[in-house]
Amino acid sequence: MSRTVARKDQDVHSAYRTMLLEKKRSVLRSLGIKSDTIAALGRVAEEDQAPISHEEFVSSRLNTLEYAGLRLVNEALDRIESGDYGTCLLCEKPIPEKRLRALPWARYCVTCQERSALLEAEPEAEEMARPSLTW
Repeated sequence: MSRTVARKDQDVHSAYRTMLLEKKRSVLRSLGIKSDTIAALGRVAEEDQAPISHEEFVSSRLNTLEYAGLRLVNEALDRIESGDYGTCLLCEKPIPEKRLRALPWARYCVTCQERSALLEAEPEAEEMARPSLTW
């Protein structure tokens, strides 16, 4: 019986691996296209500098988000290889399959993700609640 369960887990992990690898290819393609577009612009007239600088800024921010997503995908692939995939990194309980289908790179169950988001938001809320000492 445990052999059947192990085989089923292996099949499920294979499906998630396929999803993650496709996401990785998509992100890498996207990053390549953005880089090629900016490089293709070359030198431009002075009056065109502001819109291009803005586009470069936006592209840079998007690249930062894409790289963060790529890191999450790579971490998930590493967890598949190590046998830890599908286990919440905080509470160590299984991450529900429904969540993994929606976010195959999920590191936390919904409860721990929400708790983590609240903890990250607390310092910002405290900072905003302090009276400003600048004029």
